[in-house]
Amino acid sequence: KTLAVMLRLRRLATRVLRAPRPMPIVRAFSGKPGDHPGDEQIYGREAEELELEKLGIERFDREPASGPFGTLEKPAIIYSTKGERVVGCVGPKEDPHDVAWMNLRAGPKHVCTICGQVFKLEDAANRYPQLKSQTA
Repeated sequence: KTLAVMLRLRRLATRVLRAPRPMPIVRAFSGKPGDHPGDEQIYGREAEELELEKLGIERFDREPASGPFGTLEKPAIIYSTKGERVVGCVGPKEDPHDVAWMNLRAGPKHVCTICGQVFKLEDAANRYPQLKSQTA
């Protein structure tokens, strides 16, 4: 008798587990490009990034820093939201070298010991004067 009850319970459990389940309801937001639902609830770096996006500026440049070779008179400017940033120098395009890593700090200029390229760390807020004029 106990075995029969156990078999019935097993069959019932199998039927319940194999029964079709309803599809979840998916809700999608649509809008214009650059229009984000809930903008009024966003603050901090995300709000700054979205505000700059509306001005046509990409806040976080995901490409490696590149530009003219940095010299003492005109160093390569590296932006950061912190007081320091790790940078890898690969040398000039004409004579590249292996990556030389250095920790840039706000204030002094930093020189690559392999090729002599000069770097200077600047506050990322100085990079976007358009944002300051809009929020002031």
